[in-house]
Amino acid sequence: MKKVNILMPTYNGEKYLRCQLDSILAQTYKNIDIYIRDDESTDNTIQIIDEYCAKEYEGIRFIKVDSNGKNLGYPDCFWELVRSADDADYYSFGDQDDWWDPRKIELAVKSLEKVPEGKPAMTYCAFDYYDQNMKFIRKGDNYDGQLSFEKGMYYTFAPGFTQVVNRALIQTLDIDYIFGKGLAHDIWCQWIATSMGMIIPEKQILAKYRRHSSAVTSANASVAASVKRWLEKEILGDEMIKWKRSLCCFIKEYYKNVKEQEKKTLQIFANNKKTMGIRLKKVFYRKRLRPTLGGEAALRVLFLIGKC
Repeated sequence: MKKVNILMPTYNGEKYLRCQLDSILAQTYKNIDIYIRDDESTDNTIQIIDEYCAKEYEGIRFIKVDSNGKNLGYPDCFWELVRSADDADYYSFGDQDDWWDPRKIELAVKSLEKVPEGKPAMTYCAFDYYDQNMKFIRKGDNYDGQLSFEKGMYYTFAPGFTQVVNRALIQTLDIDYIFGKGLAHDIWCQWIATSMGMIIPEKQILAKYRRHSSAVTSANASVAASVKRWLEKEILGDEMIKWKRSLCCFIKEYYKNVKEQEKKTLQIFANNKKTMGIRLKKVFYRKRLRPTLGGEAALRVLFLIGKC
């Protein structure tokens, strides 16, 4: 039976951590190592981790990774776990406060076992939004269109907690290059899978994504809420500046490895030049880059004003 590593950073997660860990213990797949690294919590999170690590479970092992007194924050807390974990056949990213269906890992392994040896690959499952008390909010943003690098440049259709990736994808990662640049683990792995490997969607809902009171608005699917987010985070905020910075890091690291079509795409969008010519190439790019018309329109405005 092939080995699966689950990589889970924690920080002040005492209230919900047991729910997530118990859902992992309930997995039907039974060759799992769970690497947990706490980011210097000030509550009882570490005591809970120690409790689980001290027990023995059938086919599932908890491994505590020493933080060495460092608070890394997101996303380096995930990259440090990638660096620290022993080799495995497959790797899954876990948040501290969600819930997984018992079949989540088993179905992911079945999908990835079909991938040719050495080909970077990812599978991801559908999810739904829940509030902090695990009451249903709405269906998740489960994209069911064409999966391509272009469609995922500015849209994460595989959030980290839904992903399972294979060893070949992990082996493409240069953690020393990635570390400290603010590169989100989920979009980075998604870009690798869509530009030089393959991505396999699992349409079954296998995760509950817990949104806390301070973040529940991001689970609101109304047009007004979407417009507000675009204005606050993208037009007025720096979210898209970070995306462009990430794309520029990606082209620098992987340009020689990506498919020819993706090379042409990256030459346009991973471009630090702010000339009107470059902006117009992005504005009038012939293909859709986001799943909704509103999101697409917002993105074209951002291209025009040079925000990304």
